[in-house]
Amino acid sequence: MRYLLLNAGGYRIVDTSNRVVDSGHYQIDAKRSPPTMDIVGDRGPHAGRTMLAIYELRGDELTVCYDLERAERPASLDPRRDQPKLRITYTRAPIASS
Repeated sequence: MRYLLLNAGGYRIVDTSNRVVDSGHYQIDAKRSPPTMDIVGDRGPHAGRTMLAIYELRGDELTVCYDLERAERPASLDPRRDQPKLRITYTRAPIASS
């Protein structure tokens, strides 16, 4: 299982062997409809790339949706045949104490 860690505008994706495989920073605009997120990769497969995303936060679930093929922000979370998107839903988990 992979984990997404969000902290003060930064993100890290950690794999099953506890290695950071992707990291960067993000900026959100919760006032827009749908709310937007600009994700900038610093390390990993998306290093140097800005992904224009939208998101939805419902309770402990965060759904992020972006177009990997074009520099275009999706208009909705719903799939469209003319705009292939990556949509991922993360579930909040308690932080394990050491």
